[in-house]
Amino acid sequence: MSVVDIGIPGVEIPPGTHLCALYSGSAERDDLLFPFLSQGLRHGDTCVCYLDGLEPGAVRARAGGEAGVAGPPTDRLDVRPASEVYLQSGMFSVEHMTSVLSDNLEQVVAEGSGLLRATGEMPWPGILSQPHGADDFFVYEAALNDVVDRKPAFFMCMYDLQRFGLDMLVAVLKTHPLVLLDRTVLENPHFLTRAEYDAEVAEPTSRPPLADPSAAGRWPSLTPSELRIAAFVAKGLTNKDIARQLFVSAHTVDAHLKHIFTKLGIHSRVELTVLTMKHRTPVG
Repeated sequence: MSVVDIGIPGVEIPPGTHLCALYSGSAERDDLLFPFLSQGLRHGDTCVCYLDGLEPGAVRARAGGEAGVAGPPTDRLDVRPASEVYLQSGMFSVEHMTSVLSDNLEQVVAEGSGLLRATGEMPWPGILSQPHGADDFFVYEAALNDVVDRKPAFFMCMYDLQRFGLDMLVAVLKTHPLVLLDRTVLENPHFLTRAEYDAEVAEPTSRPPLADPSAAGRWPSLTPSELRIAAFVAKGLTNKDIARQLFVSAHTVDAHLKHIFTKLGIHSRVELTVLTMKHRTPVG
């Protein structure tokens, strides 16, 4: 399948992709959001954006202006507050949200031209205030992989690394096959298929406890060697691959990882990946 420029310099992905864009703060968010929407408008795509914190009219004006669209691009760009869409009738519904995007996608397919570009953020803290709200939201994220598969669409879900805790970001990685970080698309080794994710949710007692909230505060205790290994883990390398990169034995890498897990109070590579991302140095 051919790849398409999604508007972010150097980033090309095939249609049928569901990815998470990870960033820190509103400036980094906008550097991803507006090129994604503007490129879609230039391409003649149908764009939807569900976002709190930015006035819809301002989003339309900036995205249309960067795309060179004369006047408000209301026919191809639907911008609404995330809380209005995700929390219709005051409650989040997996079935409602999957049907919203499925209906948009069916319309694009029926027209036979362009793509569907959908992007947005979790309505925070609205989702978290509901019983099982976060759990239901990530069941929805897992379901989106089936909705978009082999379809003329891009789904880009946006998450602020500084807003969400470790447990939430672990769920983010488990439900997205690709990660966009610092304008680089990474294959996500922690991704679970819909069946795998549903099975894990059905048996929560089989999951190890998540790290305590103080794990991030212990990050400065890592040595330079441990930081290098953590960076390789975040890129999806195995212990053998890391050993080859550092010219050490796999046993040495394993010993370092055990020390890292103990220092940080974590239990898995996915938790280490999230912490590494949260402590990255952003690309300027």
